[in-house]
Amino acid sequence: MSRNFFASKEKRSAVAEETARRPIHLNQRTPVAHLFFGPYVFFPVLAMGTWLGGLLALLGLWVHTGKPRYQNDEASVVFISDVGARYKTLFIIICSCTSAFYILTLFAERWLRHVDRLPSDVRRREQIFDWIAIFFTCVGSAGLILLSIFDTFNHSTVHWSMTIVFIVGVALSAIFQSAEIWSLHKDHPDRNHLKRNSIYKLIVVTFAIAEAIAFGILYAICSGDAYTSRCNRVTSGAAAMEWAVAFTLIFYWLSLVMDLWPSGKTSPRYLRRLARWQEKNDPAALEHDFSGRNAFAEQPQAWQDPRTGQALPENAPVHWNNPLPNAPGYPSGFDQRFNGDGVASGRPSTQYGSETGLMRQV
Repeated sequence: MSRNFFASKEKRSAVAEETARRPIHLNQRTPVAHLFFGPYVFFPVLAMGTWLGGLLALLGLWVHTGKPRYQNDEASVVFISDVGARYKTLFIIICSCTSAFYILTLFAERWLRHVDRLPSDVRRREQIFDWIAIFFTCVGSAGLILLSIFDTFNHSTVHWSMTIVFIVGVALSAIFQSAEIWSLHKDHPDRNHLKRNSIYKLIVVTFAIAEAIAFGILYAICSGDAYTSRCNRVTSGAAAMEWAVAFTLIFYWLSLVMDLWPSGKTSPRYLRRLARWQEKNDPAALEHDFSGRNAFAEQPQAWQDPRTGQALPENAPVHWNNPLPNAPGYPSGFDQRFNGDGVASGRPSTQYGSETGLMRQV
């Protein structure tokens, strides 16, 4: 029988019940706890909120003023670019803030993986995927800022060129993020959220790319003009697709929230506070705590240095994301790990590996 921590439903149920009893600032299923111990998740939240609020503000301004056509060749449904050109200062603020939070999100994710606050890279290709994603994030963000500065009324060619840069940059960034997370899932099969997030991200990106292609086709048919009734309908359709692509981006940033959410559960400050609270208020819950203390006490053979057979100290450095389950001499049922010096370590993984205290203390 496989000896895997948290394998039984009884232990899962006990963990869920214990989590529900915690005070709100220690319950990592609530956003409040992330304010104290995992604030990085608020970068994509702010990007998502800024973008959604900006789109609704622009749409509301257009509707409130009677749905005007800002130029003679515009269709009944105007482009975001047209409303943005009309309210240029607001549009620049929206795009600049969104870009800043977007870039911060990707750098935060890279840093959290580097310090083992999120499942870290096992192969070099995963780091390469991540850095390529960051590069295209910066490219797409630069395109977003520039398209807001060079408005469609006065700099039409530059504006639409930067729009393409923005769309392509974000799409490629998301694709490489998906590739990285899918690769991580292969190396960390016990982290179910990796597979789920990768699939979700790919679905959103595929849907957004399909919308962008539809937008490009409809826009090209009449070159964005609406002098005839037919072109008015076609160009209005293109404008509607542009709005659709913009709103779909919100679901992409939601996937980044999902990527960073586990980081709050791996904060050393959070784990220290939780241990003190458990000892004082709920010592029975320690029976189900496998973040280090009970795992060491109950399975000492799984915490031995395979070279010497001696037990490792509980605070030994650990790089807990390199599974080599078939390593010779390693106890059956546990994943072998490497410590910070690249030496095999006997520390076991848990089902909630990215949510435990086995990390670099940063």
